[in-house]
Amino acid sequence: MSIPTTEIIIFPTSEAFRNDSSILRPVLDIVSKADGVQMPVYAGLQIEDPATGYLFLNWDSLAHHQAAMASTSYGPLRKLLDSAFASPGKMYHVIFNDKAIALQQPVTEVLLVTLKDPNHRAKVFEILNKFTELTKKMIVFGPTLEDENVIMIVGGWTSVEAHWETVANPEPKAAIERLFTLVNKDHLFHVALTPRE
Repeated sequence: MSIPTTEIIIFPTSEAFRNDSSILRPVLDIVSKADGVQMPVYAGLQIEDPATGYLFLNWDSLAHHQAAMASTSYGPLRKLLDSAFASPGKMYHVIFNDKAIALQQPVTEVLLVTLKDPNHRAKVFEILNKFTELTKKMIVFGPTLEDENVIMIVGGWTSVEAHWETVANPEPKAAIERLFTLVNKDHLFHVALTPRE
């Protein structure tokens, strides 16, 4: 199976969602029937601040997601999402450089960066590809389809502490320092995702 287009929504959570993420069940019932969706949906609260939530949905293509948003079921779906969202979130679409197995780990790092100079794209991709190799594809990345200068990186970890311990080692630390000379760090947080069918 080819690498999907991943829809990522980062959103301010409602108190109801923070108390019981299963309130998404009616949403998932609608989404699971959409043509081109690849279940499960991954949902969770940010570890650093549970007032922020994350949804990851895989689609066969961006066109499949756009068709789902244009369908008659999207209006009711939007209303149902309002129970989980305190206010509208930010949506991104990414085709990662490999399957995002990080979503299945106890902790998922979500890093969003913007190229300081588009001419540095090849250097940035070289650094990120090295991370993908070194972590046995536990870290994957891709430019957002909305803006090719914005890059989404997800990494799978056993814990937040394991992430920070790993990147404190000399080789990754040097690579990360190099990366941050080429990109602006827009978002770096961790989430405990739950797969939902």
